[in-house]
Amino acid sequence: MIIQIEIPDTLPEGHGASFKKGIAESLLEFATTPLDHTPNGHELSRKRGAEVGRHLAQEIATIVKKPQN
Repeated sequence: MIIQIEIPDTLPEGHGASFKKGIAESLLEFATTPLDHTPNGHELSRKRGAEVGRHLAQEIATIVKKPQN
């Protein structure tokens, strides 16, 4: 499944971390187990989620860290 999201290109340089924290906080509101606990057999899913998160962080960084001229 592909989910498309809009990352505003109006984010000021240096605001990427705050934007990512806002996304993470919203997603974590729906966690049904403590964050440091991964249920048995769910390790691969957590690892895949982390990979998606890293990719999203890179995409946000490319928008917020515009090339300097």
